[in-house]
Amino acid sequence: MKRHLGAGLALTAVVLCSLAVLTSASVSETPTVRSACPPQYGGGGAGGWVPAASGIDGAGDTLVPGEPVAATICAYPGSNMKMGRERFAGSRLLADGVQRMARDLSYLPIARDDGWSCTMMGGPMINYLIRFDYPGGKSLWLGSAEEVNSCATTTNGTIKSRSYVGKTITAAYPPEIGG
Repeated sequence: MKRHLGAGLALTAVVLCSLAVLTSASVSETPTVRSACPPQYGGGGAGGWVPAASGIDGAGDTLVPGEPVAATICAYPGSNMKMGRERFAGSRLLADGVQRMARDLSYLPIARDDGWSCTMMGGPMINYLIRFDYPGGKSLWLGSAEEVNSCATTTNGTIKSRSYVGKTITAAYPPEIGG
């Protein structure tokens, strides 16, 4: 009888501990889900494309609103002489300094018109897609580029800036491109 009572108490303790773990897990915040970088860059210009416009509140007012918790930088090297459909070359996950990066990008002035001109020097370029991940699983894509003429758009798919940040993104994503 003692053996059955001890086994019953042990089973009850295991069930109660399991319920406590399940209850605390269901109360915690939904984990951030990161998707892979697209296999190729879908835009025809330097930096002016993202896979999807953002549904994040404030994306129509600033390039990177709110407080993202992580960022993935996806690199697509190519040439500005033949832009569009560059192949994915590698990515880098940033966790430290993401909010500072988002804040800095949010201070870029928003372009209100499409009229601007660039020099036409041919050379290498790297298109970048940056996925900012937010608590709860939401995300925002940002497109930009490092381009030989320093002539690239930065966009979240809703608004854009003509301020050039290509060299800064390359500094955050060193040129040793690899997965």
